[in-house]
Amino acid sequence: MDITRFNAACELVRQGGRLIKGIGTKSEGSVHAVLKNYFESEQTSQEVSVGRFIADIVGETGIIEIQTSHFKALSEKLRAFLPVTRVTVVFPVYLNKRIVYISEDGVVERSRVSPLKGSPLGIFREMIYIAEYLRDENLSFKIMVLDCDEYRVLVPNGKKGRGKTGSVTDRFPTRLIDEITIASPGDWVKLIPCLHQEDMTVSDVYAITHAPRKAISTALAVLYRGGILRRTGKKGRAFSYSFSG
Repeated sequence: MDITRFNAACELVRQGGRLIKGIGTKSEGSVHAVLKNYFESEQTSQEVSVGRFIADIVGETGIIEIQTSHFKALSEKLRAFLPVTRVTVVFPVYLNKRIVYISEDGVVERSRVSPLKGSPLGIFREMIYIAEYLRDENLSFKIMVLDCDEYRVLVPNGKKGRGKTGSVTDRFPTRLIDEITIASPGDWVKLIPCLHQEDMTVSDVYAITHAPRKAISTALAVLYRGGILRRTGKKGRAFSYSFSG
Protein backbone atom coordinates (compact mmCIF):
# COMPACT_ATOMS: atom_id res chain seq x y z
CA MET A 1 0.00 0.00 0.00
CA ASP A 2 1.44 3.33 -1.08
CA ILE A 3 -0.53 6.31 0.25
CA THR A 4 1.64 8.86 -1.57
CA ARG A 5 1.13 7.15 -4.92
CA PHE A 6 -2.60 6.82 -4.25
CA ASN A 7 -2.96 10.52 -3.44
CA ALA A 8 -1.02 11.40 -6.59
CA ALA A 9 -3.38 9.22 -8.67
CA CYS A 10 -6.40 10.97 -7.10
CA GLU A 11 -4.94 14.39 -7.87
CA LEU A 12 -4.19 13.41 -11.47
CA VAL A 13 -7.79 12.37 -12.06
CA ARG A 14 -9.16 15.39 -10.17
CA GLN A 15 -7.07 17.82 -12.23
CA GLY A 16 -8.29 16.16 -15.39
CA GLY A 17 -11.85 17.12 -14.49
CA ARG A 18 -12.94 13.51 -14.83
CA LEU A 19 -15.58 13.77 -12.16
CA ILE A 20 -17.64 16.52 -13.77
CA LYS A 21 -17.10 15.11 -17.27
CA GLY A 22 -18.41 11.76 -16.12
CA ILE A 23 -21.70 13.02 -14.66
CA GLY A 24 -24.62 11.70 -16.63
CA THR A 25 -22.43 9.71 -19.01
CA LYS A 26 -21.35 6.11 -19.34
CA SER A 27 -17.67 7.01 -19.32
CA GLU A 28 -15.08 5.38 -17.09
CA GLY A 29 -15.76 5.98 -13.40
CA SER A 30 -13.40 7.99 -11.23
CA VAL A 31 -12.58 5.05 -8.94
CA HIS A 32 -11.57 3.01 -11.97
CA ALA A 33 -9.47 5.89 -13.30
CA VAL A 34 -7.72 6.49 -9.97
CA LEU A 35 -6.89 2.82 -9.43
CA LYS A 36 -5.63 2.48 -12.98
CA ASN A 37 -3.21 5.33 -12.41
CA TYR A 38 -2.31 4.01 -8.96
CA PHE A 39 -1.18 0.67 -10.37
CA GLU A 40 0.33 2.04 -13.59
CA SER A 41 1.02 5.71 -14.28
CA GLU A 42 2.52 5.05 -17.72
CA GLN A 43 -0.27 5.78 -20.20
CA THR A 44 1.16 3.50 -22.90
CA SER A 45 0.66 0.52 -20.56
CA GLN A 46 -3.04 1.33 -20.06
CA GLU A 47 -5.93 0.17 -22.24
CA VAL A 48 -3.82 -2.30 -24.24
CA SER A 49 -5.23 -4.67 -26.86
CA VAL A 50 -4.68 -8.33 -25.97
CA GLY A 51 -6.24 -10.54 -28.60
CA ARG A 52 -9.87 -9.49 -29.00
CA PHE A 53 -9.97 -7.84 -25.58
CA ILE A 54 -8.73 -4.57 -24.05
CA ALA A 55 -6.76 -5.03 -20.83
CA ASP A 56 -6.77 -2.19 -18.30
CA ILE A 57 -3.03 -2.54 -17.70
CA VAL A 58 -0.32 -4.69 -19.28
CA GLY A 59 3.06 -4.64 -17.56
CA GLU A 60 6.00 -6.69 -16.39
CA THR A 61 3.88 -8.55 -13.81
CA GLY A 62 1.18 -9.44 -16.34
CA ILE A 63 -2.31 -8.05 -16.79
CA ILE A 64 -4.20 -5.97 -14.22
CA GLU A 65 -7.98 -5.76 -14.54
CA ILE A 66 -9.77 -3.16 -12.40
CA GLN A 67 -13.27 -4.45 -11.84
CA THR A 68 -15.59 -2.24 -9.82
CA SER A 69 -18.50 -4.65 -10.49
CA HIS A 70 -19.85 -7.08 -13.08
CA PHE A 71 -17.42 -9.99 -12.71
CA LYS A 72 -19.74 -11.85 -15.08
CA ALA A 73 -18.23 -9.82 -17.92
CA LEU A 74 -14.75 -10.67 -16.63
CA SER A 75 -15.14 -14.42 -17.15
CA GLU A 76 -14.40 -14.36 -20.88
CA LYS A 77 -11.28 -12.26 -20.36
CA LEU A 78 -9.95 -14.68 -17.75
CA ARG A 79 -10.57 -17.60 -20.07
CA ALA A 80 -8.39 -15.90 -22.67
CA PHE A 81 -5.73 -14.33 -20.41
CA LEU A 82 -4.98 -16.93 -17.72
CA PRO A 83 -3.46 -19.62 -19.98
CA VAL A 84 -0.77 -17.16 -21.16
CA THR A 85 -0.06 -14.68 -18.33
CA ARG A 86 -0.66 -13.68 -14.74
CA VAL A 87 -3.81 -11.68 -14.09
CA THR A 88 -4.49 -9.50 -11.04
CA VAL A 89 -8.11 -8.51 -10.48
CA VAL A 90 -8.46 -5.26 -8.52
CA PHE A 91 -11.73 -4.78 -6.64
CA PRO A 92 -12.64 -1.64 -4.64
CA VAL A 93 -14.59 -1.84 -1.39
CA TYR A 94 -16.10 1.33 0.09
CA LEU A 95 -15.80 1.19 3.86
CA ASN A 96 -17.19 4.69 4.44
CA LYS A 97 -19.22 6.76 1.98
CA ARG A 98 -20.27 10.38 1.94
CA ILE A 99 -23.32 10.90 -0.26
CA VAL A 100 -22.96 14.16 -2.19
CA TYR A 101 -26.03 15.57 -3.91
CA ILE A 102 -25.35 17.76 -6.93
CA SER A 103 -27.41 19.73 -9.39
CA GLU A 104 -27.62 18.68 -13.02
CA ASP A 105 -24.81 21.12 -13.86
CA GLY A 106 -22.49 19.64 -11.22
CA VAL A 107 -22.93 22.13 -8.34
CA VAL A 108 -22.83 20.55 -4.86
CA GLU A 109 -26.15 21.11 -3.07
CA ARG A 110 -25.74 19.09 0.14
CA SER A 111 -24.13 15.96 1.55
CA ARG A 112 -24.57 13.35 4.26
CA VAL A 113 -22.64 10.39 5.65
CA SER A 114 -24.04 7.01 4.61
CA PRO A 115 -24.81 4.69 7.55
CA LEU A 116 -23.91 1.68 5.39
CA LYS A 117 -20.37 0.32 5.53
CA GLY A 118 -18.74 -1.87 2.93
CA SER A 119 -16.77 -5.04 3.66
CA PRO A 120 -14.06 -6.97 1.78
CA LEU A 121 -16.49 -9.90 1.87
CA GLY A 122 -18.47 -7.98 -0.74
CA ILE A 123 -16.13 -9.35 -3.40
CA PHE A 124 -17.79 -12.75 -3.11
CA ARG A 125 -21.08 -11.43 -4.54
CA GLU A 126 -19.22 -10.95 -7.81
CA MET A 127 -16.82 -13.88 -7.59
CA ILE A 128 -19.58 -16.40 -8.06
CA TYR A 129 -19.22 -15.71 -11.79
CA ILE A 130 -15.52 -16.60 -11.86
CA ALA A 131 -15.35 -19.31 -9.19
CA GLU A 132 -14.05 -21.85 -11.69
CA TYR A 133 -10.75 -19.93 -11.94
CA LEU A 134 -10.02 -19.52 -8.21
CA ARG A 135 -7.38 -22.24 -8.07
CA ASP A 136 -5.59 -21.02 -11.19
CA GLU A 137 -1.99 -20.19 -10.26
CA ASN A 138 -2.03 -17.22 -12.63
CA LEU A 139 -4.94 -15.49 -10.88
CA SER A 140 -4.61 -13.14 -7.92
CA PHE A 141 -6.71 -10.38 -6.35
CA LYS A 142 -6.14 -6.95 -4.82
CA ILE A 143 -9.00 -5.75 -2.63
CA MET A 144 -8.72 -1.98 -2.20
CA VAL A 145 -10.49 -0.77 0.94
CA LEU A 146 -11.43 2.88 0.37
CA ASP A 147 -13.44 5.78 1.65
CA CYS A 148 -15.27 7.62 -1.11
CA ASP A 149 -17.65 10.39 -2.06
CA GLU A 150 -20.67 9.09 -3.94
CA TYR A 151 -22.25 11.66 -6.27
CA ARG A 152 -25.97 11.69 -7.00
CA VAL A 153 -27.83 14.19 -9.17
CA LEU A 154 -30.79 16.02 -7.67
CA VAL A 155 -33.67 15.98 -10.13
CA PRO A 156 -36.41 18.61 -9.47
CA ASN A 157 -39.81 17.12 -8.71
CA GLY A 158 -41.86 20.29 -9.18
CA LYS A 159 -42.12 21.18 -5.49
CA LYS A 160 -40.35 24.37 -4.44
CA GLY A 161 -37.14 23.74 -2.55
CA ARG A 162 -37.32 20.00 -2.96
CA GLY A 163 -35.87 17.42 -5.25
CA LYS A 164 -35.54 13.70 -5.71
CA THR A 165 -32.28 11.85 -6.20
CA GLY A 166 -31.39 10.16 -9.41
CA SER A 167 -29.04 7.23 -9.80
CA VAL A 168 -25.41 7.29 -8.69
CA THR A 169 -23.42 9.19 -11.29
CA ASP A 170 -19.90 8.68 -9.98
CA ARG A 171 -17.77 7.79 -6.97
CA PHE A 172 -14.49 9.45 -6.12
CA PRO A 173 -12.06 7.78 -3.68
CA THR A 174 -10.98 10.00 -0.79
CA ARG A 175 -8.78 7.68 1.27
CA LEU A 176 -6.93 4.39 0.87
CA ILE A 177 -7.41 2.39 4.05
CA ASP A 178 -6.05 -1.04 3.19
CA GLU A 179 -4.80 -3.14 0.27
CA ILE A 180 -5.50 -6.85 0.69
CA THR A 181 -3.56 -9.20 -1.58
CA ILE A 182 -4.89 -12.68 -2.36
CA ALA A 183 -2.17 -14.52 -4.28
CA SER A 184 -2.81 -18.14 -3.24
CA PRO A 185 -5.70 -20.24 -1.88
CA GLY A 186 -4.42 -19.90 1.69
CA ASP A 187 -4.55 -16.11 1.47
CA TRP A 188 -8.34 -16.17 1.78
CA VAL A 189 -7.65 -16.51 5.52
CA LYS A 190 -7.30 -12.71 5.42
CA LEU A 191 -11.07 -12.54 4.87
CA ILE A 192 -12.11 -15.81 6.56
CA PRO A 193 -9.98 -15.94 9.75
CA CYS A 194 -10.99 -19.54 10.57
CA LEU A 195 -10.29 -20.76 7.02
CA HIS A 196 -8.08 -23.62 8.27
CA GLN A 197 -10.48 -24.71 10.98
CA GLU A 198 -11.95 -28.16 10.46
CA ASP A 199 -15.71 -28.41 9.92
CA MET A 200 -16.39 -24.67 10.09
CA THR A 201 -19.88 -23.31 9.47
CA VAL A 202 -21.39 -19.92 8.78
CA SER A 203 -21.96 -19.57 12.54
CA ASP A 204 -18.28 -20.25 13.26
CA VAL A 205 -17.20 -17.48 10.88
CA TYR A 206 -19.86 -15.13 12.25
CA ALA A 207 -18.61 -15.66 15.81
CA ILE A 208 -15.21 -14.32 14.75
CA THR A 209 -16.04 -11.65 12.15
CA HIS A 210 -19.61 -10.56 13.06
CA ALA A 211 -20.06 -9.92 9.34
CA PRO A 212 -23.59 -10.33 7.94
CA ARG A 213 -24.51 -14.01 7.78
CA LYS A 214 -25.65 -13.69 4.17
CA ALA A 215 -22.22 -12.35 3.16
CA ILE A 216 -20.49 -15.20 5.03
CA SER A 217 -22.78 -17.79 3.46
CA THR A 218 -22.03 -16.41 -0.01
CA ALA A 219 -18.28 -16.41 0.72
CA LEU A 220 -18.21 -20.04 1.84
CA ALA A 221 -20.39 -21.13 -1.09
CA VAL A 222 -18.08 -19.39 -3.60
CA LEU A 223 -14.91 -20.81 -2.05
CA TYR A 224 -16.53 -24.24 -2.11
CA ARG A 225 -17.50 -23.86 -5.75
CA GLY A 226 -13.96 -22.70 -6.54
CA GLY A 227 -12.35 -25.70 -4.86
CA ILE A 228 -10.80 -23.68 -2.01
CA LEU A 229 -13.09 -25.36 0.50
CA ARG A 230 -14.63 -28.83 0.64
CA ARG A 231 -17.85 -29.78 2.35
CA THR A 232 -17.35 -32.16 5.26
CA GLY A 233 -20.96 -32.75 6.21
CA LYS A 234 -23.52 -30.89 8.28
CA LYS A 235 -23.84 -29.50 11.78
CA GLY A 236 -27.55 -29.55 12.33
CA ARG A 237 -28.98 -27.98 9.18
CA ALA A 238 -25.81 -26.07 8.27
CA PHE A 239 -23.12 -27.27 5.88
CA SER A 240 -19.64 -27.58 7.38
CA TYR A 241 -16.44 -26.83 5.42
CA SER A 242 -12.72 -27.47 5.60
CA PHE A 243 -9.82 -25.95 3.66
CA SER A 244 -8.86 -28.01 0.61
CA GLY A 245 -5.21 -26.98 0.69
